[in-house]
Amino acid sequence: MEADASTHQRTRVRNNTDALPYASAGSIVPLMRILVLHTPKGGSGKSTLARELAVAAVQAGLVAALADLDPQGTTTGWFRRREAAAPPLVRFDPAGKGEELAAAGIELLVVDTPPGQPPYLAQLLGRADAVLVPVRPTPDDLLAAAPIARSLARCPAWAFVLSQVPPRSRLTEGAVRQLAGLGRVAPAQITFRADFPAAAIEGKAAIEFTGKASDETTALFAYLQIMMEDPDGGTAEG
Repeated sequence: MEADASTHQRTRVRNNTDALPYASAGSIVPLMRILVLHTPKGGSGKSTLARELAVAAVQAGLVAALADLDPQGTTTGWFRRREAAAPPLVRFDPAGKGEELAAAGIELLVVDTPPGQPPYLAQLLGRADAVLVPVRPTPDDLLAAAPIARSLARCPAWAFVLSQVPPRSRLTEGAVRQLAGLGRVAPAQITFRADFPAAAIEGKAAIEFTGKASDETTALFAYLQIMMEDPDGGTAEG
């Protein structure tokens, strides 16, 4: 990605993402924040949340970018279908500091991680400004929530997000109570709505349209901003 550097002001990121190199060692520029979407379970909606929140950040006036660490490349495939230049897909070394991305003007880096426990995960989570853990309201997903909560005990700001929630489901209230006993729960949930996959087909995000899916993403992004500003805030229940 081309970027004009200045010692006095942050740079706006341009279209060619290939020119942004992998991050190098060194201290990260404080202007860039890192949001990590993480859960060891596959199929939980990490990629959907990553692109929706990155687009939400762009709409809010931030210079946001996506990094796809998942070998399945779901976020990468979405970006290739996308016509809009923002948010760009950038290369990111999860074991590095990301200072070159910050120097290019990126204010929020949204990182889509693979399922499982990659070797760099602890280091990445420790460096993240916020971590969101999508959890479906199913017995299997809820059973896996406890070890996830333990692994995030040292993260400054993290929260569960109920994802792919069936409309009018009786499972939701019980799932919120169970997750609230383990950690913070985002008050905004992501319902299983056709707008999310329909938008993704065209390389778009549901938040770029009007409707309940857009409203849900907007609410989740607003909560994310609050959580990053107040990492020690109390648990919120939806």
